Amino acid sequence: MALMAVLEADLRALSMEARRKYPAVKEAAEHAILKLRSIPDPTLLAQSDDIVRIFIMACECKNVKLSITGLACLQKWIAHGAVPLSALPEILATLKEHADISDETVQLKTLQAILTIFQSQLHPEDEDNMAIALGICFRLLENNKNPDSVHSTAAATVRQAVALIFDRVVAAEGLPINSAAPSRRTSRSNSVSGDVSRSIIAAKTVELAKELEPSVATKEQMTQAARLGLRLFEDLTAVATGGPASWLRVPLLQRTFSLDMIEYVLSNYVSIFRKLGPYQLVLRHQVCSLLMTSLRTTGELEGEVGEPSFRRLVLRCVANVLRLYSSILVTECEVFLNMLLKSVNLELPLWHRIMVLEVLRGFCVEARILRLLFQTFDMRPENTNVVAGMVRVLANVVTNVQVPDASEESLAAVAGMFNSKAKGLEWSMDYDASGVTVVVASEAHAISLAVEGLLGVVFTVATLTDEAIDAGELNSPRCETNQARAGPETSNLALLCVSIVNSVWKILLEALSLILSRSQGEAIVLEILKGYQAFTQACGVLRAIEPLNAFLASLCKFALVPQNDLEKSSVALVSPSGKRPDVTPEFKDVVVLTPKNVQALRTIFNIAHRLDSVLGSSWTLVLETLALLDRVIHSPHATTQEVSAVVPRFSRDLSTQSSDFNILSTLDSQLFESSAFMSTSAVSSLLTALRQVSNESLIGVTSGFGQTVSGVTPNVASSVGGTIQPTMPKMFAVERMVATLVNNLHRAELFWDQIVAHLLELAEHESSQVRSVSLDALDRAICAVLGCERIKKQASDLHDPSIEEAEINTVAKGERRQVFNSDTFECKVILPIRTLYSFGQNTEARSGALKILLHVLERHGEKLYHSWPDILELLRSVANTSEKDFVPLGFQCVCVIMNDSLMSIPSHALDTCIEVAGAFGAQRTDVNISLTAIGLLWTTSDFFARGLSEGKNIAEVGRRFSAGALHLKLQHHINDLDTGLTETDVPMEDLTASPDKRIDVDYKRLLLAVHDVIQGFGTDERPEVRNTAIDTLFMSISRHGHKLSPPMLEHCLWNLVFPLIDTVRHLASTSSADEWQGRELGTQGGKPVHMLVHHSRNTAQKQWDETLVFVLNGVRRLLKHLFVLLQSLKNFRQGWDCLFDFIKKSILNSSKEVAFAAITTLHVVVTTHSSKGSMPRDYFEVAFSTYEGAIIGTVHTQSRVVYKARQELLRNAVELYKQAYLMFEPDMYRRLLFCINALARSPLNASDKPYSSQDNMPLVQRTVLEVIPMLKPLDDHMISVWPDFLRLMVEFLVIGDNVSAMQGKNANNSTAKGMKGEVTENGHGIGEVMEKRMSQTMAEQHGGSLSNTKEYFNKLLNLTESIRSDTQASETTSTEYFMDLTFIESVVTILQTHYIMAPSPSRLQVLPDVVGGLGRCMCTRRDAPFGNLWRTATTAFNTILLEDIVLVSMLERPCKGQTDKLSSGPGRPRFWKEVADVYEAFLVGSCGRAVTVSTESCSDDHMKVDELLEQNVLEVLCNTVLKTCQAAPSEVITKLVHVIDRCASRTSMLPLGSVELLPAHCSRFSFICLQALFSISRFDSCDEASSSFIVGKIAMPVLVARCDFILKQFSRDENDQGDISLPTIRIEELTLVLKELARLTTPGGDFLEGKLSVGAKTVAGRRIHLVMLYGSLCQLVITREIRIRELLLVLLRLLGSELNFLENA
Repeated sequence: MALMAVLEADLRALSMEARRKYPAVKEAAEHAILKLRSIPDPTLLAQSDDIVRIFIMACECKNVKLSITGLACLQKWIAHGAVPLSALPEILATLKEHADISDETVQLKTLQAILTIFQSQLHPEDEDNMAIALGICFRLLENNKNPDSVHSTAAATVRQAVALIFDRVVAAEGLPINSAAPSRRTSRSNSVSGDVSRSIIAAKTVELAKELEPSVATKEQMTQAARLGLRLFEDLTAVATGGPASWLRVPLLQRTFSLDMIEYVLSNYVSIFRKLGPYQLVLRHQVCSLLMTSLRTTGELEGEVGEPSFRRLVLRCVANVLRLYSSILVTECEVFLNMLLKSVNLELPLWHRIMVLEVLRGFCVEARILRLLFQTFDMRPENTNVVAGMVRVLANVVTNVQVPDASEESLAAVAGMFNSKAKGLEWSMDYDASGVTVVVASEAHAISLAVEGLLGVVFTVATLTDEAIDAGELNSPRCETNQARAGPETSNLALLCVSIVNSVWKILLEALSLILSRSQGEAIVLEILKGYQAFTQACGVLRAIEPLNAFLASLCKFALVPQNDLEKSSVALVSPSGKRPDVTPEFKDVVVLTPKNVQALRTIFNIAHRLDSVLGSSWTLVLETLALLDRVIHSPHATTQEVSAVVPRFSRDLSTQSSDFNILSTLDSQLFESSAFMSTSAVSSLLTALRQVSNESLIGVTSGFGQTVSGVTPNVASSVGGTIQPTMPKMFAVERMVATLVNNLHRAELFWDQIVAHLLELAEHESSQVRSVSLDALDRAICAVLGCERIKKQASDLHDPSIEEAEINTVAKGERRQVFNSDTFECKVILPIRTLYSFGQNTEARSGALKILLHVLERHGEKLYHSWPDILELLRSVANTSEKDFVPLGFQCVCVIMNDSLMSIPSHALDTCIEVAGAFGAQRTDVNISLTAIGLLWTTSDFFARGLSEGKNIAEVGRRFSAGALHLKLQHHINDLDTGLTETDVPMEDLTASPDKRIDVDYKRLLLAVHDVIQGFGTDERPEVRNTAIDTLFMSISRHGHKLSPPMLEHCLWNLVFPLIDTVRHLASTSSADEWQGRELGTQGGKPVHMLVHHSRNTAQKQWDETLVFVLNGVRRLLKHLFVLLQSLKNFRQGWDCLFDFIKKSILNSSKEVAFAAITTLHVVVTTHSSKGSMPRDYFEVAFSTYEGAIIGTVHTQSRVVYKARQELLRNAVELYKQAYLMFEPDMYRRLLFCINALARSPLNASDKPYSSQDNMPLVQRTVLEVIPMLKPLDDHMISVWPDFLRLMVEFLVIGDNVSAMQGKNANNSTAKGMKGEVTENGHGIGEVMEKRMSQTMAEQHGGSLSNTKEYFNKLLNLTESIRSDTQASETTSTEYFMDLTFIESVVTILQTHYIMAPSPSRLQVLPDVVGGLGRCMCTRRDAPFGNLWRTATTAFNTILLEDIVLVSMLERPCKGQTDKLSSGPGRPRFWKEVADVYEAFLVGSCGRAVTVSTESCSDDHMKVDELLEQNVLEVLCNTVLKTCQAAPSEVITKLVHVIDRCASRTSMLPLGSVELLPAHCSRFSFICLQALFSISRFDSCDEASSSFIVGKIAMPVLVARCDFILKQFSRDENDQGDISLPTIRIEELTLVLKELARLTTPGGDFLEGKLSVGAKTVAGRRIHLVMLYGSLCQLVITREIRIRELLLVLLRLLGSELNFLENA
């Protein structure tokens, strides 16, 4: 339906366009619209041509617009298949007429319609219609008057039409479609090898090999479509030759366009010309004739034929014919090739030669084409050698560089072209419309094409050789000779490759070597070198020895420094023939390796890797070249140029000298690593060549200070390490011989004698540098051989279980049998080491022997067996020597043995190992070695401990460890120890071995022996040694104690640990405190200069303190891990007491670091086991007593324990409570509280600086604040101590009872520091006051437990008195005990938080104390109004009262069976008394009072906050306290009411002169209190037991008295003032009173009994208070204040109404 809508729209547009001038067209269009609407199916449109004729009619009008519209509609109609075939002639006629119209749009529409016809079902099937259709296109193409757009559109239409015509030919004839045919312009890759690879892939894709074979049969009969295509192709060929087109009837057509069409058809429709005979005839006779004629020109061409574009098309056609049709046009193709080769040498324009070279280059880079050409022509005697001729022509172009006319600019241009190609930029000959070249044709372009062609031949040979290997016709070069499957003489492809190589290698070598020597560009050098590599490898595979050696010799020439550099440095380099100069060269000038040299070396490496088995005698040349490279690399005068990363294959990030040299060195190493895969004969040849190079390199080397090896300066350090130092001379041949041995260990026995003989020969050389190199080589050779399979097999045989069983039986019987064999290969390998150390004539050789031994032990110690006696005796002699150079090296060997070889060393050698380790620990040459020896003994103890098991034990061996006992005197306990071992006969089959346990070792005996050795070092005079030994001993016992039997554990405890502790304590206490001077370093100005010693270690006493720290840490570790085992031992309880007494004394009487270590030990030990429940209670009691004694001991002013230690002690004690709270009883918990109280009251001692009020809170008190929250009871069994916990914090508030200490201080200071102990007004000290008040309080709280309370307080008081006495007795100490206000403030916050968390009964017990303590803090406002203490205390006071006042009220109500202490005991009146005292002291003494402040001290915001806080206190009093006080004593209620009245009277009590000076907040607070007094006076008489009634009954008389005083005072003041107005405050106060009196009503009753007159008693009503105030009110009648008179009138009316004097009041 969309088609119908579009057609209808087109017809309507046509009708609108023709409505005036062409009514017939308009009427026809409208009729067609009606007809379209009547057709239901669009497919029926093609059955009639009526609508088509309307469009033709519109076109016939010759009107441009109508023609355009008609052509557009006609094109759409054809595209949708709605035109019948019968209308085609008429349509073509119409289009032919419109082609002559000069309008551009009409011509374009005509071309669109023609193309649509070719693409639709109207495609012409007969010759006439086809000729007309094509003729229209050709005429539009050839008309020079047409615009460019018409020309380009016509050309594109012709190309598409030709493609459609020949596609129909392929479809009609049933020919295969060339879906992957090569494009007309195939883009190049970045390299020639890439072009060859792409050509192979493309050929494989389309199966070009099959297509290139001659056709077996051709068709002579063709379809109509094929005949039409043939007619078209013949006309195109005729036009290209310059003749007319007989069938197309085109008068004129460009030959270039025709030739382009011919080239397109030939390259895309190959199957047509191969399968159809007529097409082959046209190709053979007409096309080939055309091409031969075009090529057979000798002079300058004229006209179109002479244009570069035409010539290029001719060459492209020739190339396609040669590429695609050479199998069917053999003779013609041979002619073409000869003509092309000759044209290169003719005097033709340079651009023509370049075009020919492009064609030849294309043949060379296509491996399949070159192979086909060689097979077709060169391998047939009757044909010309076209491939060889092609290579020769290309080589001639390259060799022309030698002529003088060729400048360096051409070579630079060639290099630039290759660089551009490497970057992916294509370069080719392109032309513009005028035929002028865009890229200037030059000799460089021709040379580049020639070089690429030659390289294409090289890579083609390599590719074909690889195919021969893949096909099985040739062997890989790594295969042995006897494994050859075929030879070049027997296989077709191999024979072809050999023929190509023999035909062209000389020409290729001459040309490539020339261009390589003259070129400097990176890309071209890389390409040529890749060609060298590919061709050389192909020659090796093909066994072409002569070309192989020739190319390799040429490559070596370019590998290193250019000849001009050699002349400058007077060095004769290696020649391709392999001859060396007589004198070893030295590079005295800077030698630069160019990128060409580097890449040539890489190429040599690649070739050597590939052809290792083929080189044979050529190895000498390669090795000499590599030797020279080695000298260049290690020369200080050699460098490399920077190489950019142009080619991805060789790209790299680093381009500096070191990176290039490192890469070359790596390639060199990899070459010799690959010798493992060489044949035996090849390796032998390689070693022979290396030895020859080595001997030649030493010619002229006489000493280490003369001429040097490898061109390196003699100032190098000799070292025999695993890796030679950068300054170490390197001998290329020696290094590579060792590398070859290392890589051929599987057959090392074949080469060992030869290599070792040469190394020993070098070891005797007179040059020290040569000897160093030989020692290093010998080291690596021995280590490598010991790792071979032969040594491994011997080691595995000797560790066989049967041999071990026999050895165990022999040892158990006390016998020793000889199990070593000195004739084994192992001993022969180790023999050079013994010889070097024992018979060496200099230190260098002996040190080198020890280094080699170290490396052997590190790498292959587990494989040794027969050589252990010799090795250990050698190391013992090293330990006994006094030479510092040998002891470290020997000890390194011992470290390796003890760390890595204990599992593999023979059992009878373990005793000797321990002896040797002890000997190194006792030596005095190096203290670090002694320390490390102790570490080795620890490692050994771990090994022996892992061998302990709970199963059957090995039979006890009669011998004891005694080697080190005589010298070290450390074996004093082992002989008397019962290890628990028994002599039992255990069958050998029951002895099992685990992966980390040996069955032939007595682990228990050896473990105890190691412990005794370590314990002997614990009292060494060297601090480092003894500290390390102590730490090691405790660590070992702690880690392995669970594996020891009880007797062994007791031995460790009583014979090792406790004696060590006693000895260290004694030595530490008797050590000197005199300062030491460090070791003398020299003199300056005649005075000795000593090494600085740190102040913490400059005395013997300080160093022994450090040892005590190690002892304490060891005790901590021991008890932490073995407590459960130790407590089961006999008499360990005494040891426990001794240990903790030692810990306590260490805390109190030792230095800071010892104290910290003791505190840590105490905490870790007790916490670890008490938290798990594994510590008995008596043990825990001892530990806690240690805490208690330590804390109390630090409180005394004479104590020197630093504050950090006290802090840590306090934290640990509280942490102990958290971790082990189940172990705490209430009494122990109270003792802990006592300790904390003591620390908080005495935060300073003699170690602290004097405290001043300007300092911050003491750090100990800060710690107390941290730990108080953690002291809360954690479980139900501790619920009874909640009052003690809360009372602890209250006791901190008791100190603040007297705040006179703050008087005289700056009132602006926001934090008053310190409440010091002073004498109270009655003459008693604070201690006595505390005793009296706390005894009374606690007696009330605890009742029956008064004795415990007194005992607790007595302890606290005694502590306080002792501190005071100590302070007064000391003349040098002025430390005072005090409570910091900041500390008290923090305590208040903590108290508030934890009070709410406490259970209700516990809270009620301490509630009076809490209220009293908070009240004393609140009273600090008078003397410190800007401090935060009173604010915090006030907030806490309000919170606690709101929380518990209701609970107190409920408990005070009498209930059946209630026995609560607060309601029945003395606590209730005390609580209410405390509350009343707090309100009286705070509200009367502090709130609403004027304070003299500066504006800087307090801001308005702070004043408002304080005023709001005052109001909150008053609100809690009125709304909470007084409404729940029904059980409070009447005197308390009266006191609270009077407190409110006193606060309300401040304004009225002031004289008039002072009232105006009263601050606003004072008057506001007074008014609020007056309102509160009115509020509490309102009550109801219905419930006389309610608190409101009780409070109101007490408050009403007070209110009446206060109002009477205010009324009378106002009258007096007004009379005294006369006409002067009273202050506003007085007027506002009276106004407030009058308003409140009007609102106030009272219940009837006699609550005012005794205060009324006789007449008033008979008055009944709720305004009795007005009657009481009647006289005072009457005095105000004459007041001058109108507002007062109005309010007074209201009151009098209310009174009159109450007395029934007024009816309507």
